Amino acid sequence: MKIVALTAACLLVLTPAAAAQTTSPPLPTWLRLSVHSGHPGEKVSLTVACDGEAGPVTTQALRITTPPAPDAEGHQPWALFGESVVAAVAPGTYPVSFRCAGKPVTVRFTVLAAKSGPGQVKVVPQGAPRTEDGSAA
Repeated sequence: MKIVALTAACLLVLTPAAAAQTTSPPLPTWLRLSVHSGHPGEKVSLTVACDGEAGPVTTQALRITTPPAPDAEGHQPWALFGESVVAAVAPGTYPVSFRCAGKPVTVRFTVLAAKSGPGQVKVVPQGAPRTEDGSAA
């Protein structure tokens, strides 16, 4: 009888510790961008991880084209996936932020100078163009 009582007492002492070990750790909170720099007009994917209420992504560097939303198949319900394009702003590094359960989460994104379009001349020609008089034709 003493062994049963001692075993029961040990289980009562161990139960709170065992319960503490079985609770899941908090889920991570982050904001990930598919790239950390880009030229205006280039696409950038966003992934937001938040176990609480997630606010909208805010930044001057990116124009959000598809706001972050849960996966359509229900995978990772705490993760939101979105799309954006690099905004036509002055080159530089800008914060990209959202709030998870009221706490700010911020990463940095660098906007690069706009690419010159195809066929554009980088050096302006000086003087009149040199052409033949047509006598060789």
